[in-house]
Amino acid sequence: MSNIAIRLANLKDLPEIMQIIADAKARLKLAGSPQWQGTYPNKESFTNDIEKKWSYLLTVDDKIAGVAALMQIPETTYKDIEQGSWLEANNLHYTTIHRIAISDQYTGQHLASLFFKLLIQESNRLGFNQVRFDTHRINFAMQHIGEKLGFQKRGVIYVQDYADNARLAYQLILTNSQK
Repeated sequence: MSNIAIRLANLKDLPEIMQIIADAKARLKLAGSPQWQGTYPNKESFTNDIEKKWSYLLTVDDKIAGVAALMQIPETTYKDIEQGSWLEANNLHYTTIHRIAISDQYTGQHLASLFFKLLIQESNRLGFNQVRFDTHRINFAMQHIGEKLGFQKRGVIYVQDYADNARLAYQLILTNSQK
């Protein structure tokens, strides 16, 4: 059985992180998604995540299998939500999962779901009571993972720097069973 864990990324992990992101961009393009087809996310995105201790790596037998940001401050683009609302909207103490990707070497092994679960556990360990994420309307894989793990679609938010910038927003209120 493989040893699967998460750990904080450091700057020496950047080359592997950027390869995972390049592969993920190619998979999204092949799927017809406009998401991540520009310069974002880029090396600066991940350097910033690492410096803020938001960049987590999924490891399988100590090899990097995935990367994600677990943002621990309110997401500015989540302030305004349309076609719905946040549960506990006044509670700004939540984490946001961003920039999640699995290495091509590990796709098809359901590791994205496991990574999400570990990030939810980390959110709880850090003292947060809710987790949020957003995704493009045609990123059905990400929507499926979120819904499978109990996230609720809460509405639509708009990200910056994209022509097609509407994103489905998801939220999970942590319960005792997830702690």
